[in-house]
Amino acid sequence: MQLKAALGKIELHAQASNLHAMAKTDIKIESVEGRVEISAPQELVLNCGGAYIRLKNGEIELGAPGNIYLKAAHVDKLGSASLDTPVSPLPAGYSGSYALKDEARVPLPFTRYRITTRQGEVFKGVTDKAGKAMPIHTLVPGELKVEFPASEKWISFLRAG
Repeated sequence: MQLKAALGKIELHAQASNLHAMAKTDIKIESVEGRVEISAPQELVLNCGGAYIRLKNGEIELGAPGNIYLKAAHVDKLGSASLDTPVSPLPAGYSGSYALKDEARVPLPFTRYRITTRQGEVFKGVTDKAGKAMPIHTLVPGELKVEFPASEKWISFLRAG
């Protein structure tokens, strides 16, 4: 499975619980032209083979079952410093699931649709066997315009929120 965006960013949220990524072999995080930033308000731990780096309460703790090597041409010991990185808030918003129906209020199973929010965000898909569209998430409540591209039918505006 691949998740790609040719333009724009990809956001991944676990808004009410943990986010866990696991692989049998390697996990690689890289930036081609920018930087990689990892932040946590309470604690950050890197652990490998029993050796670790723990960042917590403004302190850095190094631990290892073997040796710790410091390799540098020169080491300066300066006064204390800190860098505050604000934690991004979890987005709040509105979401809804919609069963799409025709004028006689009969569900439309396996029907192509296009839903446009008032802000211009577009969601395209195919309804399931019960005529349900994918959940729609918006930052503000508002009307949704539903179109059926294959049949050129329109449904009046739905209210989100």
